[in-house]
Amino acid sequence: MRTISSTARASLFAQEGGFALPVLLEITHGVTGYENPLRIANNPTDLVYDGDTYHGFAFRFDPPDVGNEGAISNARLAVCAVDQQLAAIIRSTEAPPTVQAVAAFYSDESGSLVFEPVASWAFTVGRVQGTLETITAELVYEDRLDNDTPADEFRPNMFPGLF
Repeated sequence: MRTISSTARASLFAQEGGFALPVLLEITHGVTGYENPLRIANNPTDLVYDGDTYHGFAFRFDPPDVGNEGAISNARLAVCAVDQQLAAIIRSTEAPPTVQAVAAFYSDESGSLVFEPVASWAFTVGRVQGTLETITAELVYEDRLDNDTPADEFRPNMFPGLF
C-alpha cells in the first residue's frame, strides 16, 4: 500500500479538480540508434518526473490485477503505431525489453506542482502483436518461474566443494 500526500488526497476527493493521473513508462531495450531508455507518458504534453523527460505519447496501459492472495497478474499495453519507433525497436531487439511503469498523480492547479507516484511495477515485454494502427504487448510481471532450472542434484561426489 502506498501513502499519497494530503494535497493529492484532497484533490482526488474533491467534486471538481484539475489533476491528471498519467502513466509513465520507461522502456529499456538495448537497440542502438534509438533513445535508451525510451521514456513515454500517456499525456498530450511532455512531463518531467524525477529529473527525466517523459514524452507525450498515445498509449493505453491496463495495469495488472491484484488477486485475493496478493498475486499480481500481467498487464497489457496498447501503443499507437503511427510512430513506428516502438515497432522498429521490438523488431530489432534480441532480448525482450523491460518496462518500468509508474502510475502518478499530477496537479498544477494551486500554483505549486504536485507530481507523485501512486503505484509502480516492473515488467518484461512478452507476446507482441500489431496492426497498422496499434501495437499490443503483454507485460509480464513475474517471469522467474518461466526460467529453466538445472535438473541435476547437487551431491557431494559431483560437487565436493559445496559440502
